[in-house]
Amino acid sequence: MKILHINTEKTWRGGEQQVLYLTKGLKDRGHESTIICQPNSPLSERAKTEGLYVDEVRMRGGVDLCAVFSIARHLRRGYDILHLHTANAHSLGFLASMLTRGHKVIVSRRVSFPIRGFFGKLKYRGVAKVIAVSEDVKKGLINSGIPPRLIVTIHSAIDLSRYKERGVEPSRPIVGIIAHLAEHKGHKYFLEAAKEVSVIIPYATFLVVGDGDKRRALEEYAQSLCIAEKVTFLGFQKDIPKLIPGCTITVLSSISGEGSPGVLKESMAAGIPVVTTDVGGSSEIVEDGITGFVVPPKNSKALASAMIKLLTDAELRERMTLEGLRKVKEFSVDTMVEKTEALYKSLLSVS
Repeated sequence: MKILHINTEKTWRGGEQQVLYLTKGLKDRGHESTIICQPNSPLSERAKTEGLYVDEVRMRGGVDLCAVFSIARHLRRGYDILHLHTANAHSLGFLASMLTRGHKVIVSRRVSFPIRGFFGKLKYRGVAKVIAVSEDVKKGLINSGIPPRLIVTIHSAIDLSRYKERGVEPSRPIVGIIAHLAEHKGHKYFLEAAKEVSVIIPYATFLVVGDGDKRRALEEYAQSLCIAEKVTFLGFQKDIPKLIPGCTITVLSSISGEGSPGVLKESMAAGIPVVTTDVGGSSEIVEDGITGFVVPPKNSKALASAMIKLLTDAELRERMTLEGLRKVKEFSVDTMVEKTEALYKSLLSVS
């Protein structure tokens, strides 16, 4: 098979990692993939390092006609599958597909935000399949009017080989949150919960890993809560597999927008118990009370209560660690690639 992948992001986040995992896996299975991505983007550089074929195309939003014509030229080379990995890639691929024929269009949907606007829904016409990265995302698509027959759920993956179960916990409780510093990640509630945890466990410390436009505001909020000396903002970190084992537990405090959060899987793969809010596909990954705790979003008291339960009960942490290591095997790269390849083949077999 020949597959053309499009990703329009200029930064490196979970979606870009999934594109890299998928194209590498498809190459190992004998398929030919090309990635169209932004010039000098992290995805471009990492894909080249992996020996994958990349074409750098400057894409300025979802209606960049120069980019549309460039994508159409690629499609005329005879691709079987056009796989669109971002919202702007979907728009560009939709327009390019109006100029070409002979390929199947697949869209990956990684967020649980509703589809808005006339064009937002129009561009799903002509799509052969939509890959939702969780059942929650699938539900959101259906609620937005996308026919259920078009949607298949394939959770995003992690490379399990990069994560080793840690041996010894930190000598003092360390709570980590690893997320882009954006409003929908709910760091405000994490900091409020940290203040409550500090009352019960005064020697606990907190790591905020990630960067974003909310960093200064969050640092100031930690100051206002009088916990600044307990909270360390580490900024963006490349080596997450090395960082996670340094935490006693990790937390995801998102209030919206999650699809299939990779950080939950990464924590479980490293043997770290997790606390997450019930947003997007989080509860499909974390089994409440078994592999971790799932609490309501925007509820710092519930978040704090779950954190305190885990931090004060070593046997509970050990039990959840073992259950997490069992559960996370469902989210391997091989499983994700195998399911995606099978989807491609099923579409081509009925054409």
